[in-house]
Amino acid sequence: MAAWREKVPSGLLVGVSGGADSVALLHALLALGYRPHVCHLNHCWRGAASDADAAFVRQLARQLGLPVTIQARKVAHSEDAARRARQIFFERVAKKTGSSTLVLAHTADDQAETFLLRLLRGAGPAGLGGMWADRRIGQLRVVRPLLEVTRSEIIKYLKSHHLTWREDASNADRRYLRNRIRHELLPLLERDYNPGIRKVLRRTAEILRAEAANDPVATRRRAIREWLDDLSFEHIEAVRQLATGGEVHLPGGVRVCSEYGRLRKTAGRGTPVAACWPLAENGETAISELCVRFHAKPGVAETCYNYNKFPRPAGKGECFDADALGAEPFVRTWREGDVFQPLGMTGTKKLQDFFVDEKVPRRQRGRLPLVCAADGRIAWVVGYRMADPFKVTEQTRRVLRLRAEPL
Repeated sequence: MAAWREKVPSGLLVGVSGGADSVALLHALLALGYRPHVCHLNHCWRGAASDADAAFVRQLARQLGLPVTIQARKVAHSEDAARRARQIFFERVAKKTGSSTLVLAHTADDQAETFLLRLLRGAGPAGLGGMWADRRIGQLRVVRPLLEVTRSEIIKYLKSHHLTWREDASNADRRYLRNRIRHELLPLLERDYNPGIRKVLRRTAEILRAEAANDPVATRRRAIREWLDDLSFEHIEAVRQLATGGEVHLPGGVRVCSEYGRLRKTAGRGTPVAACWPLAENGETAISELCVRFHAKPGVAETCYNYNKFPRPAGKGECFDADALGAEPFVRTWREGDVFQPLGMTGTKKLQDFFVDEKVPRRQRGRLPLVCAADGRIAWVVGYRMADPFKVTEQTRRVLRLRAEPL
């Protein structure tokens, strides 16, 4: 509720039935510094017991020094009729008090029950999305800050603060569909099908709610699912919420990391590799440790070219002066203290600084292939830049075309 607090104005209404959820909500609001106007509608469904609930709420508000409005109104015995009556009541109190925000105590368990209730009645995606944590209903902004809190957590909170509440006997009445879902269907699903069914239902409601509202979050989730194939909701959320510098490990050895404001995926091994591999000057060289394959094609420069005009391979490819590379070029990975002369520069540059300037992810640096000349100089930081001493010039007589692709 701390994050939610920043979005809510100081003057607000709170619906208090006298039950555990609403009593916990009221005390939590007080702990956060709010002084809400307490609202209670007596539906007159249970005679003396309903009147006792109203009296309890009135006394609670007085003890806490809070303003309170209580109204008794006979309402038909149906959830829909009660909901409409409460909405009218809350709007009247809001108009009288000048408030525009109503806080309600619906919990995570209520959300799961609502999903099943609407599913059984044949609702579409918008209805199956359940209750919103923050949404305008009629003339009021309705906020439900406890939708991620379970009923068991509510009871634990109340007991730890030695708070009392009222038990509504009608909540056990099996004549009401919601109660049958609460006391029969959900326990059956938990016992015989999935112990975590409540969480699954809430999660499904969240997905459908975002989809129905065309929320950017839904678009992001779909994009991640398409990018990474079929993943669990938890994995998709972990990737979606990746902070800069963070990383998520996914099934199959796939890692997703966030660096320089972009998500990057790497497969399998992410440990730096320190080794060298000979590079064939004609044909293919596959380096499984780096998951890369090189295609090399030698040629003769029949006319004079310079680097800017010489045709280069598509994708991750470059053309080199073969004589400058020497007889036995090779591939290796980064070593501390490496320097090279990037194309267009007159002096050398530390490879570490080049990585920073080019925003090469840290996790890729120890596995990034470096094509080196026979004398050891770095000729190509693969996928980023070749070195100036190895470019094709008017003096070039033999060329070597190199192309790199994932293995």
